[in-house]
Order: sequence, then C-alpha cells, then structure tokens
Amino acid sequence: MSTMLRKWDVAQLDSTLSSLLNVVSQAFRMDREEAARFAASPIARLIGALPYLAGCDRAERTAVEHLGTYVLSVRETRSAFYATTDDDATVYDRLAPIMHFEGGDEALLRRGIALLALSMITDYKRDVDLDRMIGKHNPIGSGAWDFESTREELQRDIDAVDSPDMDHVFRNDASVENWWAW
Repeated sequence: MSTMLRKWDVAQLDSTLSSLLNVVSQAFRMDREEAARFAASPIARLIGALPYLAGCDRAERTAVEHLGTYVLSVRETRSAFYATTDDDATVYDRLAPIMHFEGGDEALLRRGIALLALSMITDYKRDVDLDRMIGKHNPIGSGAWDFESTREELQRDIDAVDSPDMDHVFRNDASVENWWAW
C-alpha cells in the first residue's frame, strides 16, 4: 500500500451518506422498500461517498449528480445506459458519466472508480450467457475486455491506496457479491 488516507469519523460519514441517499431516494419518488434497498446498496453508498472521501469541491452536488445518473441507469431509463461497442475502449468509458470531480485526491478517486469498475465487470461476467441469449452487448462476452487482466489491473489501483473510510463504505470483496442494481 503506497498511500493511506483517513479523514472521516465513521459516524459522521454514515450520517452524511444516510441523509444524502434519503434525499436522492425522495427525489426519485422511491417507495419505502426501494429506498431501503438503495440506501443499503454498496454501489450507491460508494458513488455517494466518493466525492466526500476524496475531499472534492462541491462534494454534495457531485454526489447528487452521480447518484442521479446511477439511479437513471438502473430504473425505467436503463436501456439508454446499456453498453454498446462505443464503450469498449476501456472499462472507464462505461463509468464516464460518474467520473467528473472537481478537485479531490486523485489516488483516492482512482481507487473508488476502480472499485466501481470491478463491480461492473464482475456483473458483466455473471451476465455473459443471459446477455448473449437476449442479444444485449456485453464487453466481457464479446471479448472486448478480458475479465482476468482487467480485474488484475483494477485490483492494482485498489491496492495502491489504503482507505479505511472507503472500506467502511464498500469492502473490496463486495464487488463479487453485489449486483450493479439494488
């Protein structure tokens, strides 16, 4: 581990995240059950926490923007976010809409985005057969991305920074347990 960052009191971080996810779930008119699943989603929690953890300017605005994009990508408008061959250059092309930050610690941002990317490619790997059956583009299934080499590259970015606060929000091993959508 080359860098270790710790800036947040865990209770303060949990409170900030809880309030943020609650406001976003209200804005999208989620019912109580969906709001609870959203608030418990490690992906949503990491997307919301990352601008704060990295010390970005306008962290709240950035978190709301990114969470809004995330919600749109998994609800009724999800087909607009399906992978296409235009996204195949790198795993980061798929995450571009939620990779805009003002300021903040670059290494910590890279770690957080790598965690999201690892979750995304793990989900793609799980869906290869289903996506092939329904004719949906899948960068892992098409061979555009090699799962193992991409996973190893992402894991190096994750391992380069030790962040107990980020680990509190999203465990590295959670990427294999969780689906992208809540």
